[in-house]
Amino acid sequence: MLTERQAKILKAIVQEYINSKQPVGSKKIMELLDIKASSATIRNESVVLEEKGFLEKQHTSSGRIPSTIGYRFYVDNLMELHEEKELKKYLKNLLLNRGYTVDNIIEKASEIISEMTNMTAIVARKDNTTDIKLVKIDLVPISDSMASVIFVLSNATVHQKVFNLSNVSLNDLGISIKLFSDNLINTNIQEIKNVTNKIKPELKNKVIKYEFVLESFIETILQGNDSKKDIVGMQYMLENPEFNDTNKIKNIIHLLQSVSPFDWYEASYSNQKNLNMINTKIGNEISKDIDDIAIVGTEFKTTDGKVTSLTLVGPKRVDYLQANQLVNILIEIINREGEKDE
Repeated sequence: MLTERQAKILKAIVQEYINSKQPVGSKKIMELLDIKASSATIRNESVVLEEKGFLEKQHTSSGRIPSTIGYRFYVDNLMELHEEKELKKYLKNLLLNRGYTVDNIIEKASEIISEMTNMTAIVARKDNTTDIKLVKIDLVPISDSMASVIFVLSNATVHQKVFNLSNVSLNDLGISIKLFSDNLINTNIQEIKNVTNKIKPELKNKVIKYEFVLESFIETILQGNDSKKDIVGMQYMLENPEFNDTNKIKNIIHLLQSVSPFDWYEASYSNQKNLNMINTKIGNEISKDIDDIAIVGTEFKTTDGKVTSLTLVGPKRVDYLQANQLVNILIEIINREGEKDE
């Protein structure tokens, strides 16, 4: 997609913009690169990179900044992780000499990494639902006006929802239970929402208040399985000049509070093969409404069988290399502690 020279120019611009927070001009690029090229050649290559969507020209400045596509190409193809021995030693000394559990290590590390990167850290915990399935649904009439629907999960958890029969008839509940039983028994609860979308048309044809019943059933089955999260270091992220705009801050805070980090990544956190992978999303890869932020995150399986994620959130102009290296060190520390427990 890019020539070797174009790739070097893009890498130089990304790294310089991360460090300086200023658009990068051709003169500065020449100082940074070890290639033989005139200022005119650098300018021409920068124009090509802009036309291809890797760079953007900011206002009337002669310099350029990376676009979302440019950052993505840098992270996927140009960023080179290298071992930071002193940094690893520093984190290990802070985290391993205090008798912390894995969860304690992740919590403390989130505070340290947030301060070091000027990014907000989100620690989210979620039950590992890979093997939890819906195994039975029962309808139990309580009185002439009340009925209970009981959902039994494969981990011996029982969830119950009491319905007022003035809102939904006993007959409609029976029809709904049969549809759920025929289509959802032995389904992993993490797939419940996807499967119920397939039976929604039939439910709509047979049940009067189908939306109310559908939402009630799903909410009851999934209760207690939502992720719980702690947000730390918001003050560090707000120190970045990109977030001087009040509306941007409101949008980002709303995103952090309303969306689970487990929904941000294509990888399934409950899939063992994806554990300890570092995921990076940039700009509108996260949300169509926000193009100003980036996230770097991973997930860990803790000793109690739950899954804990650490997600760093900051402006697109974050130091992706530093964030990835810090998270990578944390992965090594957690794996080391996990081996001790086995």
